[in-house]
Amino acid sequence: MVKKARAVPLRILVLEALLRRLPIDHPGRGTIEADLIRRKAGFKGERSLDYFMRHLPFNGHYIFQDLRLPLSDNIFFQIDSLLLSNRYFIIYDAKHYSGTLTFEEQQMLRTYENLQEAFPNPIVQVENQQYHLGSLIRNHLNITLPNTSFVVITNPSTIIRFDPKYEHVSSQKVIRPTVVRQKSELFWREQQKPFFSDSDFQQLSHLLLKLDTPLISDVLGEFKVSVNDIIPGILCNICSTFTMERKNGSWVCTNCGNPDKRAHIQALIDYFLVVANTITNQQLRQYLRIPSISVALKLLSSLNLPYEGTYRNRVYILSLEKLEKCL
Repeated sequence: MVKKARAVPLRILVLEALLRRLPIDHPGRGTIEADLIRRKAGFKGERSLDYFMRHLPFNGHYIFQDLRLPLSDNIFFQIDSLLLSNRYFIIYDAKHYSGTLTFEEQQMLRTYENLQEAFPNPIVQVENQQYHLGSLIRNHLNITLPNTSFVVITNPSTIIRFDPKYEHVSSQKVIRPTVVRQKSELFWREQQKPFFSDSDFQQLSHLLLKLDTPLISDVLGEFKVSVNDIIPGILCNICSTFTMERKNGSWVCTNCGNPDKRAHIQALIDYFLVVANTITNQQLRQYLRIPSISVALKLLSSLNLPYEGTYRNRVYILSLEKLEKCL
């Protein structure tokens, strides 16, 4: 049973929104586009792993996808995919690299298009996740749960090689998605002893969901983008120009004639993802390029957004979930 399903990472949504509203000639576009490509490839690999995990023939197990759990107040560790039971847990870390990968004890080397790069050893990374989750369970339930972990190479064209001095470790830990069932079943057969009751199992599952903390990053600061660089207005979803204007209670593109009554909602989603999670009437007018206070108020009121402050100083609170429901 999938207890927490994977969604499109917030980071991908943020980068896509940022690129929609950044001038073509902005000096940071190339770096942002490269980051988006890399993260989409990683997400594709994770989804590939999800397919094989959904077909695991085990009862009494929960699957958690994309967990970010606290080590302390400001330090977290992330888990791609977790298979949890009252007998053990298994962590799977998906990697979607292209080229040839060589696993060494201290690093992983990737050779791609005649360029060689060094990366941290993903086996060590997933074993660190394994250690941290084991500690979390022990701290909350006073139980040491048997566990293991695997690095799953999801790109079928990637060539995997092992340093002979490290092969006795790496060949057992690095697998393809098609081997997930066999490796999981082998560990399942070895761990037949329950370590806690069904109620404790449910308690642990609820705890993981409660502790899950999605990362919210400052992409403007990270890529050195000023708020003034963000293109205001409403993007036409037909001709991809910022030429939508308010006419007779709707939005109409002055370039191609496309009408869209809800075009401001997607613009507000971009604002939430890139700029801020709150907005005032004045900020909305500046962002959507509409002069009328009453029209801005009508648009905000129609979304039934929660707000703080009095009428003149009212600040509306945006949320991705609420805005997407209005589309």
